[in-house]
Amino acid sequence: MDFKKSRRNRKLDSWITIVLLSSLALSLNFIISNVNSNIDLTPDKKFILSRETLALLNKMEDSIDIVITIKNNNDLPKIVQKMLSDLDILLQKFKQESTKYPINIYRLNLDSPKNIKGSLLGYNISNENAITLYSPRGTQKTIFRFEDKQSANPYDLTQTFKSRDSHARQAIWQSELYEDWTETGRGVLEPTFFRGEQVLVEAILEVAGPKEEKKVVYFTRGHGEASPTDFDSESGFSEFRRIFEESNLNVTTLDLSLVDTVPKNAKMIVIAHPKGIFLDKEVANLRNFVLNEHGSVLLCIDPVSEISVIDRPVFGLRNVLKEWGIRCHDMLVYDSDTQNYDYFSGAYYLSTYPTSRPHQIIKPLMEQEFRIFGSRCRPVESIQNKGSIFQSSELLYSSRDSWALSGWPNRKNPPQKNNLLDIDGPIPVVAISETKFKTKKSKIAVVGCSTIFSNQNLKRNSGNKYLGRNIVRWINENSAYLNIPPKKINQYTLSMTDKDFKKMTYLSILVPALVVALGFFVSWLRKEL
Repeated sequence: MDFKKSRRNRKLDSWITIVLLSSLALSLNFIISNVNSNIDLTPDKKFILSRETLALLNKMEDSIDIVITIKNNNDLPKIVQKMLSDLDILLQKFKQESTKYPINIYRLNLDSPKNIKGSLLGYNISNENAITLYSPRGTQKTIFRFEDKQSANPYDLTQTFKSRDSHARQAIWQSELYEDWTETGRGVLEPTFFRGEQVLVEAILEVAGPKEEKKVVYFTRGHGEASPTDFDSESGFSEFRRIFEESNLNVTTLDLSLVDTVPKNAKMIVIAHPKGIFLDKEVANLRNFVLNEHGSVLLCIDPVSEISVIDRPVFGLRNVLKEWGIRCHDMLVYDSDTQNYDYFSGAYYLSTYPTSRPHQIIKPLMEQEFRIFGSRCRPVESIQNKGSIFQSSELLYSSRDSWALSGWPNRKNPPQKNNLLDIDGPIPVVAISETKFKTKKSKIAVVGCSTIFSNQNLKRNSGNKYLGRNIVRWINENSAYLNIPPKKINQYTLSMTDKDFKKMTYLSILVPALVVALGFFVSWLRKEL
């Protein structure tokens, strides 16, 4: 037997096996890379688009060009690098979907104008550090823009010190690509949820969706109401105005006592934190707007002691609210449990949701266990009137330990519960009503605490902002947006000293070296034996 030839054949067989296995691996890799499909096994479906998003993308009436003019390099603030990483994953999912019209993604360096070619030349692209959506029909929308400002001089007393990272965080917060910012162990606010999918879908439909006449939201005036142009950081309502504008609605004010009918372009009337009584003519205008014009009303009211004893309950709106299936008591929600209040601000937590069949407005908040921040609340309950064309439901409640105080301006503090006149908790604070028709629905939402939508609470608490968006989209008949959930971000931090870092570096080199040395030793040992 020729042992030399046998050994040579075994080596040849081994090399043939290696070549065949390598060819198989490369072939499989090539085939899989050309298959436009993926399977997401993560529990929260992090790497696929939601069914609601896919349904909304079918409403596109033109192609979309998403232009990113941010230079992705290590010099960017870490929070911007993180945003670009999350956005890259999302944009690839949008690009892979087989939509009726294509979604194109371009990354441009504006320092090199030669990169701008073809259809991009007609867009007049000039915004640096921005993410903008363009459509061939001439519409565009910027969803993020970062002014790359260098940190201010900390020794210059004429200007407020703000680091470059702080400027970046402010830009990302204003873009609303993330929400629920929480403080980490390093004292830095980090986002918990990524809502880029919802932001992109809204922008795509605004730029390339069906062309519709822009409707108007009218905030009433003449009764001491809150103004949508009030930018006060605590009590203003400018943040609430932004939520309406996100839904492609114009916002202005209206005095119902000076008009015979509500303007034809009105989509919704908002009554925010009134302090005076509405006249019969104004109530008649509201009633006609809802019943005959298929309009909608959002009412945000508080318990007000000055008029609670006057014989015109709920600012003169009790009868029309009852007709719409909602009863709003002139009472005050009282809760003695300090666990239901924020330790620093004194804000009252609302976190009790319906136990069965929650409405689509509140269901996402219920699943994410959001708390809603408010202050003094009044009861708002749904009632079912026999033969009524309205159906109503309750969305949010006070705690089970609370109760509603009757005649509260004259009660002592702390009050003693009156079992005959007071109402046991949980007390409904937010209720909605809508007509039973399948088309041209009139919708009413009543919130028993106007500070839920104040600038202070909308800025600091994602639950309040989420609730406001969902109510506006429900009224604006953009219900599909309600079910696009934000993606939870998994954050990991590694903290170590310089000594620990060096030890980890040595181990990462030593262990592979030992494995290689052991392989050579085993190979030598086989030859010797």
